[in-house]
Amino acid sequence: MKKVILMSLQNVWIGNSPARYQLLEKLEDRGFETYVFVNGHLKQKEKFPFVHHVVNISGMRNKDIRKKIKDISPQVVIASTREDVNGIFLLPWNMKKTAFYYYNLEIYTSYVSAEIKRNNRGIYWLEKMAYPYNKMKEIVFTKKIKAFTIQDSIRKEVSKKFYICHNKTILIPNSYVFDKDKIDGSVGKGVVFTGGIARWGLSDQLYRLEFVKKTPVTFAGRIDSYYWKQIAKLKQTNPNLAFIEQQLLPEQYTDYIRQFAVGFVWYDPPKDDANNCYMGLASGKMFKYLSLGKPIIAMNCFGLSHEIRKYNLGVVIDDISQLDDAYTKIMEKYTFYQENVIRVYKNRYDFNKTIKPFLDCMEKDIEGLH
Repeated sequence: MKKVILMSLQNVWIGNSPARYQLLEKLEDRGFETYVFVNGHLKQKEKFPFVHHVVNISGMRNKDIRKKIKDISPQVVIASTREDVNGIFLLPWNMKKTAFYYYNLEIYTSYVSAEIKRNNRGIYWLEKMAYPYNKMKEIVFTKKIKAFTIQDSIRKEVSKKFYICHNKTILIPNSYVFDKDKIDGSVGKGVVFTGGIARWGLSDQLYRLEFVKKTPVTFAGRIDSYYWKQIAKLKQTNPNLAFIEQQLLPEQYTDYIRQFAVGFVWYDPPKDDANNCYMGLASGKMFKYLSLGKPIIAMNCFGLSHEIRKYNLGVVIDDISQLDDAYTKIMEKYTFYQENVIRVYKNRYDFNKTIKPFLDCMEKDIEGLH
């Protein structure tokens, strides 16, 4: 059986990364035996039957990780972030019978958040000083891989500005599999924002929620304790707003979103945070809502706003205080928006279709190695 290793060393649970767990599903469908390298244990592994083997690299040195990869002798190794690349960047140069890929999920830049700079200047400067060396590793790795993937043409150009590009680049939106059975046709009620409230993405917009008086809006996920004081005040002045801390499995997450009418896509990162500022089609949040037939309200940010306006997937706003009017506009023409969402998603974003060029490329590369 063909073997594939997916490096997953970023501190993100696979259940929160549809790009990773859907890729693993499709690899299993193609007859691969799957190995996932993680820094720790894979929580609730029984929920991911397409993960055949888990390798816990916690406590392992980079040379031990490389030896483990060589011992497995896979046909394919896939990295998805610079953390994955760090210890294996030279392997594509000497493992001649293994095809390496950079299934890129984040553009690695020198940006370090103001929060870290304020609270831990030591870590801030360590990150800054380590950047050139880590970037060099990423460049060396990318030069010898078989193919590079990124979510859209805008992010492809941004990645190039940070020295990561490849002559075989495949664009794969961070979308979900289209499943008509999961779209129940109901309208639902209110707006939902999932994924939690964190300082890196919201800036001062949270404080303008006081102007949202009519629309029922639910914020669900992890909430930074930094905002609890402001949230307590909003609960008193804006009873239409709800804040719920929770972490759900993929199927639970799907069922939870179904009860709402509209999804809210909200990114407001600092302008020098290129990875998040140019979010574009890397927004898993947006695609989750769309995959369930839900129109969206989105903040005006690079890549997203053009797509939403072009295909009438919802309403773009410049300020969160405009949310009431945006919700009213969608609900007045809900059938129009929902039909557009379903039609466009099925034809343009369905992961079953968007992942196929990458998997076909991989199969062809493997044949060429033998």
